[in-house]
Amino acid sequence: MTGPRSLSIPDDPLLRARALLIARIAIGVYLVELLLNLTRPHLLPDEPPLSIFYKLPGSSGSLSRFLAMPEIVFWVVLAGILAGAAVQIFAAVKNRAGGSDSAQRAIMLTWITLGCLLLPFALIPLTVVIQYLPVALLCLPSTAIVLLLLRAAVRFSRMSWSALLAAFAWGALIVFGLSRAYSSLGFGTLWGYTGPAAGTQLGSFNNGLSHTIEFMIMHLSVFNALSIGAGVVLLLTLLRHRITDSVTGLVLGAAIGLGYNFVENVLIIKVYGSIGTFLGPTGGFEYWIRQSIGLLGGQVTFGALLGAGLAAARSARRRKFIVTASLIAAIGGSTGAETLSGWLAGQARDHVDIGSTLDTLVISPFFWLLPQLPFTALAAGLLVTGLCSRAPVLRKAVAAEATESAAISQAETKILASPVLRFWALVSTWRAYGRPTARALHQLQSAQLELAAWRAQNHPAAAAEGDELRARVMRMKDEHRAVNS
Repeated sequence: MTGPRSLSIPDDPLLRARALLIARIAIGVYLVELLLNLTRPHLLPDEPPLSIFYKLPGSSGSLSRFLAMPEIVFWVVLAGILAGAAVQIFAAVKNRAGGSDSAQRAIMLTWITLGCLLLPFALIPLTVVIQYLPVALLCLPSTAIVLLLLRAAVRFSRMSWSALLAAFAWGALIVFGLSRAYSSLGFGTLWGYTGPAAGTQLGSFNNGLSHTIEFMIMHLSVFNALSIGAGVVLLLTLLRHRITDSVTGLVLGAAIGLGYNFVENVLIIKVYGSIGTFLGPTGGFEYWIRQSIGLLGGQVTFGALLGAGLAAARSARRRKFIVTASLIAAIGGSTGAETLSGWLAGQARDHVDIGSTLDTLVISPFFWLLPQLPFTALAAGLLVTGLCSRAPVLRKAVAAEATESAAISQAETKILASPVLRFWALVSTWRAYGRPTARALHQLQSAQLELAAWRAQNHPAAAAEGDELRARVMRMKDEHRAVNS
């Protein structure tokens, strides 16, 4: 799954149909959240019809943006929903009329509809990143390192950069945008049903707030998992002419979770940096926890588990069971890790000097990571098992391609089938002929592995793509011979 063409978006009816279905479900859920919020009990004086329009008295700008959905984004989302509905009606009318260009027009209108329905939600994370750009730049290097690790973890038929970046963008823009929009409405709805009326005692207020937060953690975990799963399904559909095993899903899910974590961490680090005096932890502490020691935790881990399960379910007999188990692991793990870490920290509060060096470097990170460790270990185990299962399949595909075409020679099969031999071939070429020749060899090997990945999947609808991949390898071989002659 290497090479620049591995994520080109073709005229793919299945991809368009699934993307449109996911967008419609996302909008339908949003409208349900909106209706529930409009019909909630009003507990506060002068409370607006929608809770997202309520201004917290005396709250800082960072805290307000952390708890609420920007009003301008709300109206843009509504405009996008109306525009998407209008485009769909127009497309239905035009399809009935027919015409020579009806197929191409339907494709264009479908993508316009998807843009109208989903892109407005991306304004929420874009607003966070742009407003807090210094914090985002501070989080970028460590996030890029994790992307490199995700790609390097698969040594045989690696995920392309375009696929990884698309997964990261889905998590950062769509998953975060949808979850923030749902949660902003959901918090007001839950507070209306579980919170105390204005003027009640402080104890009742704290209990109501505690119950609301507990429900919100579950609410957020559910929609995060569903949004991450939707992204994995779309990318697996797009890459279905390549190897789409549990390793593919695991890497895609982890990359989507990393995108979500990136935006969330930027927001949390900024909020605690602004009002950490009142909340306890500082922005620096949150950076240490979220962007350093716990960078592979959170939605990266739970997204990896969900992605691995969804990919494995494609070729398994008990698909419903595997998908259900993956969702339960992602939702339950995320909810449990968030609540259990807070409970453990509360239990240790009377025995640990809060804010001390020991607490900052050891105790708090340990309590935050402990509930996630079983899930992280499970994800690592799935990665190792998946790589062990993938290697024989790809070795067989390399050998089969070598017997049928000149794109892979018999002498190249042993090198391509071994990550160690490929590495030493590049090192030896670099030493003997220099960096440009070694780089050309790496590109050739990547193209050959992409061809092998196509053959391993052996999708009947992608025969023309196989011919294109072989022609690409042969062109690169001709160029390599011309340079060395």
